[in-house]
Amino acid sequence: MIKYLFCVYFLVLLFPLLCIAQLEEEFIFYYDFNDETIGDPPSEPWKPTGAGEIVVEDFPDASNKSVRVTDNGSGGGMTLILDPMIEEGVVSLEFMWLVQESAGSDVEIFYIMNQQAPDDWSGVCVAMLPGKNPTLEYHDGAWIHCGQIVSGVWHNFKLVMHLDNNKYDFYYDDEEMVAGASFRNYGGNQGVDKFNAANVGNGGTTFETYFDDIVLYEGDEGDKRPMSVEPESSLAKTWGEIKK
Repeated sequence: MIKYLFCVYFLVLLFPLLCIAQLEEEFIFYYDFNDETIGDPPSEPWKPTGAGEIVVEDFPDASNKSVRVTDNGSGGGMTLILDPMIEEGVVSLEFMWLVQESAGSDVEIFYIMNQQAPDDWSGVCVAMLPGKNPTLEYHDGAWIHCGQIVSGVWHNFKLVMHLDNNKYDFYYDDEEMVAGASFRNYGGNQGVDKFNAANVGNGGTTFETYFDDIVLYEGDEGDKRPMSVEPESSLAKTWGEIKK
C-alpha cells in the first residue's frame, strides 16, 4: 500500500516538476512572467525603457501573466542583455505576442543583435505597420510585408538565427515567412547578446502590446522546447503544460 501511494505521489506531483526542470535546463533563457508582481515592471535581467509603460499584467488571468508594453508616442519596450554572447551555431527565439491597438509609423516587434551593432535597428528585425489592420514585416535588405496581423489574438513568433553566416529564418503562427534572410546593418559583427522587445529605439507610434513565454534555445528543432498551442483566440497560449 505504501509503495502504491508513493508511486501515485511521484506520478502526480514530482514527475511533472522533474519534466519542467529538464525542459528549463535546455533553454538558454525562458520567461513566462508568472512569478512577477502585477503592476510592476518585469524584473532583471529585463530593462524597461524610460518612455512608455512596461508592466506585468494579469492578462489573460492571474495565473498566466504577461508583460504589457504601452507606447504613447515617445517609445516603449524592454531590453535583455545576455552574458556571455552567443557567437556561433544556431539558436532560436520564440515568443507569444498580442497587439490590442496601434497607430503611427512602422514599429519594432522584436529585434535581436549584439551590443557592438551600430544602433537598435540592426540584426534580426521583425516589425509591424500599425493601424486598424496592422501589417507584419521583416527586414532582408529592405522591408518586406508578409501578411496581416489579427489584433486581439495571441500570435506565435519563431526566429532561427544562423550565427555562422548572419542569416535568419522567420516563422509566424507556425508558417515560414522567410528562410535565409540577412541580418540588418551588421557589418563585421558576429553573434547575439541583445534582445529588444517592442519600441526600444524611438517614438512616432502608439500601441498596446503584450509579450509572453519568451524562450531562447540552441538549435532549431521544435522538440527542444514544449510544443506551442495554435493561436486561435485571445485566450492564453502556453508552451504545452509548462504554465499550468
